[in-house]
Amino acid sequence: MAFSNKLYSLRKQKGLSQDELGSKLNVSRQTISKWELGETTPELEKLIALGDFFEISLDELVMDVKAKESTKTEPLVMNRFETIIDSIDRENVKMYTKKISKIVLIIMVVILAIDLISMIVYFILKGFPV
Repeated sequence: MAFSNKLYSLRKQKGLSQDELGSKLNVSRQTISKWELGETTPELEKLIALGDFFEISLDELVMDVKAKESTKTEPLVMNRFETIIDSIDRENVKMYTKKISKIVLIIMVVILAIDLISMIVYFILKGFPV
C-alpha cells in the first residue's frame, strides 16, 4: 500500500478529518490532502510525528511492510544511515581542510608582508646598495 493510501486509511480508522489531523501536526488541511493524493510527501519530522501519532513505525508508515517484517529492513536502513554519516564526515573533512588551507595561506601572506616591510625599512635606513 502506498504512503498516500496508508495515511488516508489510518486517518479514517481514527475517525479524523483532514482538518483535525492537520491541526494535530501543525499543518494545513491542504497539506494533508496533498499527502493523501500523493502530490507531495511530508518531511522527515512530519513523518516521525505521523508515526508517533498513529503509533506505528516509520517502516510501516512509508513502506509496504508489517511491523514484524520491519526487522528485515534494519540492515538496509543501517546501511543508508552509515552512507549518510560517511558523506557528512567527508563533507566535514573537506570543510575543515578548506578552512585550514585558508588559514595557512593567510599566515604565509602575513609573513611575506612582514618580510617585505622589513626589507623596505632596512633599505630606507641603510640606503640602497649601489
